[in-house]
Amino acid sequence: MSDYIHWSLKGAGISLRSCNVDEIINERPNIRWCEALVDAHLVEGGEALHSLERVRHQYPVTLHGLGLALGSTAPLDTGYLVRIRALADRIDASWISDHICFTSLGNCFSHELLPLPYTEESLDHIASRINQVQEFLGRRILLENPARYMSYNHSTLSEGEFMAEMARRADCYLLLDVNNSYITEHNLGAGALDTINSLPPERVREIHLAGFDSRADYLLDSHNSPVSEPVWALYEEAQKRFTCAPTLIEWEQDVPQLSVILREVRRAQRIMRRIQGNRRLI
Repeated sequence: MSDYIHWSLKGAGISLRSCNVDEIINERPNIRWCEALVDAHLVEGGEALHSLERVRHQYPVTLHGLGLALGSTAPLDTGYLVRIRALADRIDASWISDHICFTSLGNCFSHELLPLPYTEESLDHIASRINQVQEFLGRRILLENPARYMSYNHSTLSEGEFMAEMARRADCYLLLDVNNSYITEHNLGAGALDTINSLPPERVREIHLAGFDSRADYLLDSHNSPVSEPVWALYEEAQKRFTCAPTLIEWEQDVPQLSVILREVRRAQRIMRRIQGNRRLI
């Protein structure tokens, strides 16, 4: 199986949104790559796809999905996979990522990233489905840890142990969302740094950073604010372990001026430079 990974991809990128895509195309800001949501571009034509193709001529592009439902028990949606493969080929996507979760039960789609129990049975199930998807797409994919708001009493593995073993069994790569790890630690007490230290460095190919909302008794993964200081501190530890892992700034709700997001990009790049001995990233 081919990796279909553009290993030259490095530095910090941003998630594309309709409100900033024209500015990205016209101003060509100093970013290294962009991420596009798979489910917003699975069409034959239209402005969103046209803009994505224009961006692709200026920056490498990755595809990030929400709908593979790898932890679900319903049969994989081959029609969905056909469209993902066609889009990835059309824009020469650097890689494709999705989440470690289930999102559907029967014909009901939750529109939420529902957590799996971390058990041997879940490992067998999701590893098998990842293998099927990778075989169909002809490439390895990246899987991301979701923010968690509940846990299962019968889980027998930590999140880090589950992710590491899943990557080994499925021969896939990992996308570490540092913000999600911090949220999970706050909400459930699962150590974020323990998760980071459990992941094999050779499997982590991307890092996500984002903001959260603080509610009465929990944190919500909202992607509508700057990265918090505790998450930045955790990110530094992650970069020490996963040196050179490309980093994405996710800002998807209440999207501000592009200049605000670019400040987050520059901070991530400064951290990477410092940790990696001032190697050139931008």
